[in-house]
Amino acid sequence: MQRSYAAFVDSCISENILEKIPDDPHIPIKNYLLDLIDDNDGIEKSIYLNDASGIIQEIWEEIIQKNWRKLNVRKFIPENFRVTPSSFYAYKNSRKNISISTMYKLIKIWQEFCNKSEEESIRKWDDIFNKELLLSTRSKCQKTSLPRYIDPKLSYLLGWICGDGNLQESGNHYLVKISEKSREQLEIILRPLFVDVFGVFPPIFLRYGNGYAIQIGSKSILRFLQKVMKIKVGQIPKIVDDFDPVNKKYFLMGLFDAEGYVNTTYSDSAIIISQSSKFFLETVIELFRNINISFTGPQYHKTDLGIWYTIKIRKKLEILKFIHEIGSCHVDKAKRLRILRDIIEKNWNS
Repeated sequence: MQRSYAAFVDSCISENILEKIPDDPHIPIKNYLLDLIDDNDGIEKSIYLNDASGIIQEIWEEIIQKNWRKLNVRKFIPENFRVTPSSFYAYKNSRKNISISTMYKLIKIWQEFCNKSEEESIRKWDDIFNKELLLSTRSKCQKTSLPRYIDPKLSYLLGWICGDGNLQESGNHYLVKISEKSREQLEIILRPLFVDVFGVFPPIFLRYGNGYAIQIGSKSILRFLQKVMKIKVGQIPKIVDDFDPVNKKYFLMGLFDAEGYVNTTYSDSAIIISQSSKFFLETVIELFRNINISFTGPQYHKTDLGIWYTIKIRKKLEILKFIHEIGSCHVDKAKRLRILRDIIEKNWNS
């Protein structure tokens, strides 16, 4: 098993890391489309469904067929959708994308005017969700695909963002940012994961002073992380409590890769995770305990730069257990874990 992990570490540097993170198990996510919108969203701030014209035509034709005698389209459309008839027909003809809120209004109107039940309305709305339509802004820019399932790849990204991400919304500006000293980590691992999970190819920027950063100005992704996954940087989201052991493992791996450190000196060998929040690390300890990995701490630290806390694994057997059962998808930390494993084994066998 240890040899297979060493092979895994070596291959992380030369192969696509996505092949090393499994696609399963999948945890279905309930229809969250309405969670992506806000009551204060105007036209320019709305999130739009791409390529929904076929769905719109099907629903609209049924409404017209069952109400053609009493429906005055020129009045009905502006009164119910707050758009002109020409704009609405542009939705049906693929000339314009339809906002999530307008599509939902169409479903509710279909329910009312076609005498459908609430259950039928919910099924129709869920059908739209399950078609996995691309999302964009009004101008069809920033097209993204959002996950319908939680899987290990998404779990890894969530762990990294919780540990050391940056999520911001200000006016019409939206930011999902990951900073990292290793450009190789961003290029080989994190960028491909964003492509796989969200369908976006994020640029990499040189940070002022030190390191690099992935930055994505996507409202759809930001809203998904904040309003669906309930992600806040420096906090463990409640949704992790419902993760199976595999997804929990990759969430914790992502968190370790963002905030962890490996001390490879035999006499002071340790796996360390640092954070400014004591409560955050107490929650992390409990999550690791749930999958039978034991950290000690949190330990208090204070310097001229401020206060922070650490949790650690120092026992050699526990270190080897972490290496085998959790490991790392970080190009540098995976190497250091391998070095530490070899040092421990060499000293034990000498």
